[in-house]
Amino acid sequence: MAVPLFLRIGLRYFHRASGSDRFLSLVSWFSLLGMLIGTVSLIVVMSVMNGFERELQQRVLSVVPHGYIEGPQQRLTGWRQYIQEISASEGVSGVAPYVGGKAMLSESNRLRGVALYGIEPSQERAVSAVAEHMVVGQYLADASGEYNIILGDILARQLGVTVGDDLTVILPKVTVTPFGLFPREKQFRVSGVFSVGAQLDASSAFIHIADAQRLYQLGDDVEGLRIQLADMFAAPTILPKLAAKLPEGSVAVSWGDSQGSLFHAVKMEKQMVRLLLLFIVLIAAFNIVSILSMAVSGKRGSIAVLRTMGATPATIMATFVVYGMATGIIGLCLGLIIGVPLAMSVGDVVAWLEGLSGMQIFNPDVYFITHLPSYLQWSDVAVVSGFALLLSLLATLYPAWQASRVQPAEALRYE
Repeated sequence: MAVPLFLRIGLRYFHRASGSDRFLSLVSWFSLLGMLIGTVSLIVVMSVMNGFERELQQRVLSVVPHGYIEGPQQRLTGWRQYIQEISASEGVSGVAPYVGGKAMLSESNRLRGVALYGIEPSQERAVSAVAEHMVVGQYLADASGEYNIILGDILARQLGVTVGDDLTVILPKVTVTPFGLFPREKQFRVSGVFSVGAQLDASSAFIHIADAQRLYQLGDDVEGLRIQLADMFAAPTILPKLAAKLPEGSVAVSWGDSQGSLFHAVKMEKQMVRLLLLFIVLIAAFNIVSILSMAVSGKRGSIAVLRTMGATPATIMATFVVYGMATGIIGLCLGLIIGVPLAMSVGDVVAWLEGLSGMQIFNPDVYFITHLPSYLQWSDVAVVSGFALLLSLLATLYPAWQASRVQPAEALRYE
């Protein structure tokens, strides 16, 4: 099958590196290198950002359920029958009752604000993995009345407590006595410390639901239900439908509402990093404009000869588009060949470099991870590839159009 004339000549211009074309060829290879580096950087960094996002998502949502359904005026009566009804609903993988809200934990002169949850230990396992992240002590016992509490490890360090120590839980509610108004408080004993490796370790504490009911004076009622779904991203759609099965006035809160600011911050950071790295590809595309502009200027005689031999302006334009696109396509392909395997194994590469240098990038005492996470999404690869090809094509159009406008007589006059 015959190769089109414009394709043969365009590729020949790209490969040629003799005489006066040596400098032009050198610039072409630098442009190719820029496209390669930009592609590799984008794929690897975006994969690492995806890995951080997924790691954070998995850790946070291992403790925070996919959603809450809060009863009318923060009180739900007859919650056991609602648990059975909601558990049978499509898309629901776990339901558990809860009591709680904001509270203060006090030990000696230390005071910390926390999100305090009263949970049913056996049922809580269906919506939360706190029991699987205990690092010291034990998970809450099924029996109530012992007033035990489990804390995140960062919170425990801030309060200076460990297993067996006592601390005071203070609620933002008051108790009326003959001597006046006093904040409602109760002494609890630390029975365990958990660590999920996220901000929840510094702001969460759990007690038995029966102890919480007495503390909050709810009797046999609870505040609401914690919901775990088969598809966490379906929470905004499913939770309102589940809330409709509870008494009027019940409110549904998804993980996107309760933890949305955290994930939005990560997503915005990922977008900004992606935008900054795209400038590397953009610079490589500008180099293509420079290459073609110099090529058109240096090959006016060749263009004139081709025109006199019958080449149309469209053929000339296509020739220089091929010339410029060759740089972008080869740079992109090499970037994909290097970037995709590197993105899939960047954690192992960093671990190898740590072992080789003796340095530790992620100190477990400071960061919630000990390795560099990476999650390659093929949609990101497609976006990077499409963006690089589009920029390469756009960069060739103006110089190629200028080449197609060269007049043979005028160009040959000075040859």
